[in-house]
Amino acid sequence: MNTRQRTVPAFLLVFLLVFLLATPFSDTLAGTPAIAAEAHAPRDPAFIRSLNGDWAFRYVPGLEAGGDAGFVAPQFDVARWDTIAVPANWELKGFAEPSYADELKEGLGLYRRTFAVPPDWRGRRTFLRFEGVAFGYEVWVNGTKAGESTASAFNRHTFDVTELLRDGGDNVLAVRVTTRPHGFEFDLNDDWSLSGIYRDVTLFSVPETHVRDLAATTKLGAGGAAELTVAVALSRPDGDVRAQLYGPDGRLAGEAALARSGEQGNAGTIRVAKPSLWTAETPSLYRLRVTVSAGGKPVHVIEERVGLREVSIANGVLLLNGRPIKMRGVNHHDLEPRHGRAITVEQMRRDIELMKKGNVNYLRTSHYPPDPRLLELCDELGMYVMDEVSIGHGEKNLEKPEYRANILARVAPTIGRDKNRPSVLVWSIGNENPITEAELEAARLAKSLDPSRPVTIPKIGSYFAANHGKIPASVELHAPHYPTNARMADYAAKLDRPTIFTEYAHALGLATDRIQDQWDIIQKHPVFAGGSIWHFMDQGILRNSAQPVDTGKPTQLVWLNEQQYFDTHGLDGADGVTYADRTPQSDFWQMRKVYAPVQIAERQAAVRPGRQLVALTVENRHDFRSLAGITLHWALRRNGKAVQQGKAAPKAPARGTETVRIPVEIPADAAGDVLALEVRAVDEAGMQVNERVVRLDLPSASLHRALDGELASPAGEALRVGETHAEFKVTAAQWILTVGRHSGNLTITDRDGRVLVAGLYPHTGRRPTMAEQLNGKEGGLWHATALTALQQAKVILTREGNGVQVEVAGRYPKPGADDEALAGGYRLDIDANGAIAVRYAFRLDHAKGTLSEAGLSIAAPASLGEFRWIGQGPHAGYPGKDRLNEFGLFHLNEADLRFRGNRRETEVAALTTAAGAGFVVAMPAGDVAVEREGGRILVSHNALIGSLGNKLTKPEVALPVAGIAEIAGTFRLYPVSPAWPAPLARWFGKPAGATDVYRPFHHSYDQ
Repeated sequence: MNTRQRTVPAFLLVFLLVFLLATPFSDTLAGTPAIAAEAHAPRDPAFIRSLNGDWAFRYVPGLEAGGDAGFVAPQFDVARWDTIAVPANWELKGFAEPSYADELKEGLGLYRRTFAVPPDWRGRRTFLRFEGVAFGYEVWVNGTKAGESTASAFNRHTFDVTELLRDGGDNVLAVRVTTRPHGFEFDLNDDWSLSGIYRDVTLFSVPETHVRDLAATTKLGAGGAAELTVAVALSRPDGDVRAQLYGPDGRLAGEAALARSGEQGNAGTIRVAKPSLWTAETPSLYRLRVTVSAGGKPVHVIEERVGLREVSIANGVLLLNGRPIKMRGVNHHDLEPRHGRAITVEQMRRDIELMKKGNVNYLRTSHYPPDPRLLELCDELGMYVMDEVSIGHGEKNLEKPEYRANILARVAPTIGRDKNRPSVLVWSIGNENPITEAELEAARLAKSLDPSRPVTIPKIGSYFAANHGKIPASVELHAPHYPTNARMADYAAKLDRPTIFTEYAHALGLATDRIQDQWDIIQKHPVFAGGSIWHFMDQGILRNSAQPVDTGKPTQLVWLNEQQYFDTHGLDGADGVTYADRTPQSDFWQMRKVYAPVQIAERQAAVRPGRQLVALTVENRHDFRSLAGITLHWALRRNGKAVQQGKAAPKAPARGTETVRIPVEIPADAAGDVLALEVRAVDEAGMQVNERVVRLDLPSASLHRALDGELASPAGEALRVGETHAEFKVTAAQWILTVGRHSGNLTITDRDGRVLVAGLYPHTGRRPTMAEQLNGKEGGLWHATALTALQQAKVILTREGNGVQVEVAGRYPKPGADDEALAGGYRLDIDANGAIAVRYAFRLDHAKGTLSEAGLSIAAPASLGEFRWIGQGPHAGYPGKDRLNEFGLFHLNEADLRFRGNRRETEVAALTTAAGAGFVVAMPAGDVAVEREGGRILVSHNALIGSLGNKLTKPEVALPVAGIAEIAGTFRLYPVSPAWPAPLARWFGKPAGATDVYRPFHHSYDQ
């Protein structure tokens, strides 16, 4: 496909405005009188009144109001009613139980309040505007019906109430809200179904001759000039109209008289020779002022912030201002734990700012038009938007003729309200519905109302794969959901339209698998314009539990304390990269790294003692800006401490790459130390965009080999071996190893009898995440983390020179399935100085199903709660989810939210008490996992490691037992006392408990 988005001629823009405003679309189709109106609010705040605040309220289950049915009459006494804040959802104010998705129950909300109209509003038109009411409603002023909702619960409705107002004194406003009006299903989604007046209510006044609507579109011309076409629809054809455009610097950039175009429209064009174009990277906003004059005097002045930018498509690629873009996105609901959908502008700003910190530049308004202030903030802060027409659940009604009008009625209000927002690049029609004529008609209507933007219709992944050839060319963007890596690569070769994966990398629990591999594919192929992770935050609301939570058991919720929690309706809403209160999850940090527009390729570099340059490959993934202005702050770190620092100034152009050379001086005595080059990319505002820690390798240096000479117990006391009928015992200078001759049970204690190691066991899995629990039902996922029962035990102790060799082997059955097992064992080669070389090998014996990871577990008492390691951190990492981490030295207490999980590229790991007693594991860089299990902690060397998968999607890296020939590995084990050997103290400092314990919650899922 080789097309370009059409520029809207002025006369057509006016025609579309007048058509859009003439009557609500549902009324046009249904043949009923129009009951809603439209007018552009004035610039002067003296003519605007907020009706937010406390209203009298009565909630009624069902549809029968009983004695309150006459509440619309001004004389009706509401003194005994409750009070409710507007905006608010009545469920979160305690009037009804919250419902999720299609569980919404029948109910009535009766609202009353009074308001006064200022005297200087007389002789003008007065309008009443509701930004959002769920789900259907009727409005009365002073006992007379002013109108009713005609579209979505998420659409703005405006009523002309001029003729209903009293001349002096208070006016009585009554609103009857129902939860299940005709077509309500289209406003339900996989989310909380919350009711009431949840967005702003506003009263405003305009003169008789006023602007009903305003549209502004940009066309970029040769030489970089921009032409802004401005069209207005007037209430009466007797006004003169002038438009003035003020630049980001506040100066007048251009103006034009808007000539009459049609009966009630005016239009004109303002040319800007050197515009500051709007993009998410450069969110330059102009101020458009439109003045309507009558008799030579201004009667109505309005203002809007606009951006000069043009969306187009060429050769199957989505372009902004003539350049390809990549949309690094998330899905976003208007939802907050304490206030539901009544989110504040401060919360909206925090959300967008947090997205920006996560390197997100695009949000999809799943699955409805959001609060209008959210879009204004996207304009201001720089965020691309896919704005969605609310056609959610209700699939069974899509082809019923009686629902056609309701479906189409949602389109014009969405586009009419948001058409001037520069952040909105794409209109989305509904969510995951099959191809139907009603939805295609809605898409055609959207395109006819706004030819300047492309239209898409998001589809379920499997449905899209089977049916994308049936989607007509008028739907200009493809929007498939949740592809596998292989299918995404296949789409890159097949699809000829710009494609945005409007949902991908589902973030159920802490299992946002696939994002890094899939973003690599998106980044590589021009046909892919981007994707939006599901979801930005958990869809949780704050609830109270009658029973305190048991922190010893896994949970599917997030608990603030023993009895307060974020209710995500089980697994349904636990799908954000942040928790419900916007606390970032590990998934957020993974997203941030993958989406970072500044990338540094190197993870390791070879160095030598002395001065030298370390070359870094710096990639600029911005679409418009160069790296000029971004600073690379670097530090040479020796055992975690900065010994040299500096700055570098990259200059790579947009979508370019350059080599930056960092001058470092490696100390001559650094052998055996941990050396790293830390680089932080910081933008002009001081925000750290990305970082990279490059591991610096000296010739022949190896931490795990160095440990043998420095970390093991001091020589001087030879190993002593003792045996009885029941056990073997090996005594070293600082510890005692005991192994049962018949049971194979192994322990290592210090010389005072304190347990350091409580056993060595085959490791056959991790505690499953919520996503793995769902997926594992089909694949037979092993849930046992360690196989502790040993059958047919064979225990052998052999002296080898000054050392000792211990072998333990047998059959380790799967709990609950004795016929399935691991057969094999481990061997310990204990050096004279106390270092233990561990070798293990197991084969699967009649086993079925799938493993999540496998290796050998070291069991330890819960008192060993301090975990330190050298490798990737600080978060857990897995195949497909390991770019969130950087190389370094890390220390976490077992109470830390980040404690549990696998650590990648680990070379040294230590589990100790706060005083320092415990053990150290060393090896070539590999996978080491740590996990709480009952009253003990497991540290596991993983020979095999699978990825996490997503909700109802199998992991890309799976471990079916049928494909596993052997589980085998080697590492070195060193029991240690509080008197740490010099290398351990040099790397980690003196033994102590972690002082910075990250514990934002009392208890939480997947931890």
